[in-house]
Amino acid sequence: MRCYAKAPAKVILFGEHWVVHGGRAIASAIGIYSRVIAESLHEGIVVESRNLGVVEDISKRCRIFCNLKKAFEYIAGGDRVLWPASIVIDSEVPVGAGLGSSAAVAVSASAAYACVGGLSVSPDFISRAAYESEKVVHGTPSGVDNTVAAFGGFILYRRGDGFKPIHAGRLDDVVILVIDTGVSRSTASAVEFFAGRLRRLGSIGKEMLELAENIIDEALKAISSGDAVRLGELMDVAHGLLNAMGVSHVSLEKAVHVARANGALGAKLTGAGMGGSAIALVESSRADNVASSLRELGFRVYNGALGAAGLSVASDV
Repeated sequence: MRCYAKAPAKVILFGEHWVVHGGRAIASAIGIYSRVIAESLHEGIVVESRNLGVVEDISKRCRIFCNLKKAFEYIAGGDRVLWPASIVIDSEVPVGAGLGSSAAVAVSASAAYACVGGLSVSPDFISRAAYESEKVVHGTPSGVDNTVAAFGGFILYRRGDGFKPIHAGRLDDVVILVIDTGVSRSTASAVEFFAGRLRRLGSIGKEMLELAENIIDEALKAISSGDAVRLGELMDVAHGLLNAMGVSHVSLEKAVHVARANGALGAKLTGAGMGGSAIALVESSRADNVASSLRELGFRVYNGALGAAGLSVASDV
């Protein structure tokens, strides 16, 4: 039996950092995918990553893909033996760009493995399995990445409230460009710096948090109505707040400026900031021009649909 699965990457559209301090965040699946082919074997669980050029049999011991083994154990259940299979991973999601690459791989690999085992594959079940993988990779993940990879679309998140899907209007005429600055950053350092400035600002910091929440409210309306122009404007404002809080970087400012100057509807940093990636909302007809302008400056640019579909699975019996 052969099974095919794919799962998308994710971006944080709004609310990064503010979500740590009681605010909400909006994440979106984007049309950049991890694809996995799984087949039944007589023995072993052989995982191959074509991107990394690595092959490992995790049926007994593991060194590289221990995270996936943990997900497969969750799928099999506590009293079931893991079934033999080959797992071939071919992911176009860049590693280290803040796009949830490990979660996209975990969701697609878990779904393909469950399918080969003859199990019913649901986004909820696979998301929970992938979360076990994410705990190995990240320690205490929020669960945003695996949730978006499994369910797709847009997700609203607040700590303690769980994840809520967002109804989206038509946004077919725009794409998201992910602009990788190539500047490494420490998420922990960025979170600590942001928290310190927010604390020192006192009442001003509270007002900024309220403004960030107002942006979320307006963004929900824009997504629901399919108002891409409004969404882009809100991205610009959200970036301004994050810049004021000190978590931007000269490379991010350059990427945002160039994207806007070449016709993007809006642009902002995404994730922790202080390096990493920016995103730009661009009309599909202008995407190649904006991307070319950014690549000429040395940025790596990835193009994906906004609010993309989540996990999909198919099989050949």
